[in-house]
Parts: sequence; C-alpha cells; structure tokens
Amino acid sequence: MTFLKNVSIILMMVCGIQQLGSQVYAEESVTKVTASTDVEATMKSISFTYREAMLATELGVMQNMVNKLQQLVASVQLVQFGQDRQLILQQGLTKVQLQLDLVHTSLVASDITTAKQQLKKVKKLKKRYHEKRSPSLWQLFFGK
Repeated sequence: MTFLKNVSIILMMVCGIQQLGSQVYAEESVTKVTASTDVEATMKSISFTYREAMLATELGVMQNMVNKLQQLVASVQLVQFGQDRQLILQQGLTKVQLQLDLVHTSLVASDITTAKQQLKKVKKLKKRYHEKRSPSLWQLFFGK
C-alpha cells in the first residue's frame, strides 16, 4: 500500500502539480477536515507544530506532529482565497501536503533523520509561497 502511495505521489509530481491546485490532499489518517475560519491563527499553529516536529526526538511524537500539520494544511486548503491568489496559494499548499507525505513515509520507515531533512523543505516552500502571497512594494509598483 505504501509503495502504491509513493508511486501516486511521484506520478502527481511528474504529471504536474497545477492540476491538483483546487483539490485537498491530506494524509489518510485525517478523517474530517473543515475549512479554517481564521487562516492567520491556523498558520501560526502550523508554525508552532512545525517547530515541535523539528524538536521531536521520538518517532511517535514526530508522527503526531506531522499528522497535525497535514490536518492544519488541509483546513487552509478548503479556504477560498481571492481569485487572483487562489491558484498559486492552493498550488503551494498542495506541494506542502505532498512534502508532508514524504516525511510521513520516512517516519513509517523509522528514519527520523531523513524525515527532518524532508520537513526542512516544507519551510522552504512556506517562504517561497509567502513571498507570492504578500508581494513587496517594489513588486506592486514595478511588477515581477
């Protein structure tokens, strides 16, 4: 089952992440996800949970934090953003979910070191998409 899941993740990456822009992609263990009513508070919770996951030294604790991250990200994926930002933000959130799935796969294999290395990529995605979410004054005045 894990092998098939990994193959599907790779196929999604190869076929183009843009097709998944409007879909919510969360770990199977997330049973019910509702749309975040306060995106800013949810993002702060994601940040806190990320730090907790990076500090975790036990496999089970890190797995719980990653599951929580997946649920929080899924709740933000259900939010309808402004038309001009919807596609790019959903694309970023989907990439984060895919990366969290890779982290989860490493944890299932009991490889906490690789899981933490993969989790660092989530932080890079966050930075990249936050820049797209909040353009600088220079970008507003002069475009890209």
